[in-house]
Amino acid sequence: MSPFYHNVFLPYREFKRNWNVQVDGLARSTDARQNAATLKNLSILADKQYDKVTQDSLFTNSPMLYESQLNILKSLTLFSQASGKVTANASGAEAAKLLRSDNFTSSAVRFGLLAQKNFYDSMLKWGSKTNASIPQQSGELKTLSFIQWKKMPLLLKNASIANIMLNRGIYAGYDPQDITAKIDDMIYSGTASSLKLNDIQSSVTLLISTGAVQEQDFIKWREQYYDKEIMPQLPFFYE
Repeated sequence: MSPFYHNVFLPYREFKRNWNVQVDGLARSTDARQNAATLKNLSILADKQYDKVTQDSLFTNSPMLYESQLNILKSLTLFSQASGKVTANASGAEAAKLLRSDNFTSSAVRFGLLAQKNFYDSMLKWGSKTNASIPQQSGELKTLSFIQWKKMPLLLKNASIANIMLNRGIYAGYDPQDITAKIDDMIYSGTASSLKLNDIQSSVTLLISTGAVQEQDFIKWREQYYDKEIMPQLPFFYE
């Protein structure tokens, strides 16, 4: 799992962060030359990360990781094509809107989120082999009460959040475990109760709509909430 993280997931994670930052910058720009450069950079970056993801090998020995890698490659191909399709002009806001709403971009986002779900599902399966109380899969996406959520191991929470992110098209710089940590802190601090929230789906809606989730939120609360949890030795759980 560690080679997959370093050779496949990390380059894609870097791309996703860059994509979001650069498209946000594009939306605020009024310089046609700069806008054209941004679009070209995004296409180049997608191609560069594609090469990184394929340079070592395809992870054919694990069906879930293999599927995740293929979905990441599809995503990067489509992001490159989307960036090449949009014509830059003085209105960066217009270019960003066209780029975000392009069919290639929509498909690229979906494949990226599917790849993320594949990876988090594979962690859950890994956890189930380590500890019998961890289920092999997250099951159907349904409304989760806080009572159910509190009983869930971390790897199951994360896989469930990755599924919600796929379902809702949440394509951001942060990871599923950052949303997990934010929800747990809302529950244990009493914030969720004071906001009259009682299920995970409505909590995610509130957190995403208010921009409350940040990268590294999981790291912030890891020792407080997840000290005894089983998780693979991957840098984004410990960095």
